[in-house]
Amino acid sequence: MTIKNSRMRCGDLPNYRAFDLAKIGIPDIPILYFIRHTQRLAPVEPHCHRGCFEIGLCLRGSLVLENNGAQHTVLADGLFFNRPADAHRLLDYPKGTVLYGMLIRTESPKHTLLRFTKAESAEIRRRLHALPAHLAANTSLVKHEFAELFHAYDSLQGRYRTLCMTAIGMRLVTGLLEISRHGPPVSHADRIGAIIDTLRRAPEKHYDIDSLARQAALSPSHFINQFKAVTGLPPHHFLLTCRIEEAKRRLSVKGLSITRIAQDLGFCSSQHFSSHFKRATGLKPLAWRKQ
Repeated sequence: MTIKNSRMRCGDLPNYRAFDLAKIGIPDIPILYFIRHTQRLAPVEPHCHRGCFEIGLCLRGSLVLENNGAQHTVLADGLFFNRPADAHRLLDYPKGTVLYGMLIRTESPKHTLLRFTKAESAEIRRRLHALPAHLAANTSLVKHEFAELFHAYDSLQGRYRTLCMTAIGMRLVTGLLEISRHGPPVSHADRIGAIIDTLRRAPEKHYDIDSLARQAALSPSHFINQFKAVTGLPPHHFLLTCRIEEAKRRLSVKGLSITRIAQDLGFCSSQHFSSHFKRATGLKPLAWRKQ
């Protein structure tokens, strides 16, 4: 399959800000972006950013990143990273998810990155190539530097803006590499992310709230609140959404009856399944299958 090279569009709107910093004298950062998702969108096709690394921070909410076929659940304050040739896309990002991000060029005519020396630039690029697709750690420094980049863009002008934003970009990159150097401790967010992955992989199973809360090392009420803050849904409703998504996939398989699908996915009857499916999709299962 041919992977398209994607170029982000520039714009300055309340929920979508994306700037080409080459236009203000920082050619190594062709895109700096802030995105607030006001609705749940369908996944785009896998793509890449040739010639650029992508650094992203989930500021609020959660998202599912697909990178080279592997899925990663990124929770609030989690970092995600795509190398130039990585085929990637966001599979799921609920309404209210907020992202910071930037693209950083892999090479430049002078073989330098920002205002690092050639040797420093080569070392930084080597380390960037070695980063995993997802980092769950203390990202307060990176979050601060992203906010500072936008503040400088909005409040400064001319060469001084270029100088300040270059320095902030250098701190952000070195801060990111320092975070990646230390193995992060397992947190409540990590445990909830693992639970979300489990529900998506096996929605047909029965899950008890008390057991899930123990896995997250939280009380049941705190777990429900934390889970809802990440996904936008309480655990039971999120599981139901996962079951409907799996039902869509199984409805495309010939020979699987609607009654069998309903039973296998934990619905008490085909009528119960049909009711929930229509509420979620606007169509009954049979009508969906005939599309």
